[in-house]
Amino acid sequence: MKPHLANNQITGLPGSLAAMHSLTKLNLSHNRIVHIPTCVYSMKGLVFLHLACNRLETIADQIQDLVNLKILIVEGNSIHTLPKTLCFLESLELLNVDFNDLQNVPVEMYLLNRLGRLACHPLDKGLHIIHNPLLKPIQEVLQGGLSALYNYLKPT
Repeated sequence: MKPHLANNQITGLPGSLAAMHSLTKLNLSHNRIVHIPTCVYSMKGLVFLHLACNRLETIADQIQDLVNLKILIVEGNSIHTLPKTLCFLESLELLNVDFNDLQNVPVEMYLLNRLGRLACHPLDKGLHIIHNPLLKPIQEVLQGGLSALYNYLKPT
């Protein structure tokens, strides 16, 4: 089951959808969502979560509950910070946070070793982050690629 709820004027989802544990793909892009609906964090089977072009300002710590998530797309929102719990999603292969208000990244970001590289094209696996008002030195470190960022963040 893959409900397409994109391009509507949705601001939330009913809590009853939390029972959809076997749902693997959820596209809520191009809506008016300010917070990721709480019921989404109960959808443990999610592999693909698309929330681009909404009005998100934060991602809740509960994101870590989506242990099977491989693709998270939240580009084109107003996200200021990423929760460190996002970095515990070991299956994540594509993280698109482009065109947000990110100035920094969690120190634990180096744990996302399946991302592999900085990505440029929208469907490429990896980390999409360049198009943000990143502060120095993160902005400069990223010029060396994802491995340079991970080496910078990793505790010595």
